[in-house]
Amino acid sequence: MHLLLRLTALLCVFLLTPAVHAAGLKVSLTERSRWPTRLDSPEAFDLASRAELAVFVEAMAEADARDDAPGDAASVARWKEGMREVLVENFARARETCADGALLCEGPVPASWEALVVASKEALGTLPAELAPWYAEQKGFHQGYVYELVRLAGLFPQVTSEILPLDPSERFGLELPDRSFLLTFDDGPTPKGGGTDKLTTQLRAEGIHAAFFVLGNSHEARRKETSVKRLRALYAGMCVGSHGQEHRSHATWAGALPGMQTFHARLAESLPEGQETLKLFRPPYGQRNAEVLQALARMGMRNMLWNIDSQDWHASNSGTKAAGRVLSLMLVWRRGIILFHDIHPKATEALPRIWRETRGSGVRWVDCREQ
Repeated sequence: MHLLLRLTALLCVFLLTPAVHAAGLKVSLTERSRWPTRLDSPEAFDLASRAELAVFVEAMAEADARDDAPGDAASVARWKEGMREVLVENFARARETCADGALLCEGPVPASWEALVVASKEALGTLPAELAPWYAEQKGFHQGYVYELVRLAGLFPQVTSEILPLDPSERFGLELPDRSFLLTFDDGPTPKGGGTDKLTTQLRAEGIHAAFFVLGNSHEARRKETSVKRLRALYAGMCVGSHGQEHRSHATWAGALPGMQTFHARLAESLPEGQETLKLFRPPYGQRNAEVLQALARMGMRNMLWNIDSQDWHASNSGTKAAGRVLSLMLVWRRGIILFHDIHPKATEALPRIWRETRGSGVRWVDCREQ
């Protein structure tokens, strides 16, 4: 019976579309509305981080116990090993601001995955009553999120994504310092007056320099609608990267490299003031192969993926839920590259809440021009 279930799970994984972020795929969402305190200091951020980490660790340990991960076993094992190291490290960082009697600060700092699992389960078993609604909300979210990650790991390397690296040169977000986050946006620019205009205005008002990964077809449409000068002004203060000529898998599309070369020459003409060259690339869906990475190296470019996905493209998501998801994952990952899309309105709704709730927390919004 166990073998039959495993084979069924494998079949479900590999029948999925190569675009692993498919429109029909269920994603894990949360409003994160039940946490009772503000994230208005490093200590408050760390308290919430310890709590979110404990629930994620519990959910991951439960998934381990089932031992039913579909797909490539070696890739799943590789992902689990790396993720466990991240979680142990992050929980230790979240304990650095512990004061006597603070929540989730009891006992020695867990130095291994096994010790972290035990400590997380013990702490969650003695949560104060006021946190019971938060726990009920977040437990389901983290169970779903663990499934998302395990599924991506099971597809790798047949279907590449942000889940694991193909090359040490790739950036995912864990290279950043603790509490440091880079905002990134895919698939634009939108037509004049759309999401790209609204987001760049919001970001400039907040003093944040984000990276926009521009799609060739969208760029050409906006360029015809306005001008090179206005495109440069649109992205003033931001960084422009390439998302390829078309939104197709760059791991399988024969026209990916020729399309990149043609598009990059056009895109270079409309870079914002202060950006002299095109340095960053992000493949659609995160799908790439060794040939694409070698071509980027020859062009002097770097592949930038992400570790925090807002899932703002999904029909079941909303601005409130996108914000709740991103805040939850910021507390788990504690650093990283955040993915939004400027072609969807949810980013403009989610970001004000994210900025408001992390103000004073010690979070630093990374300047894309430093990357």
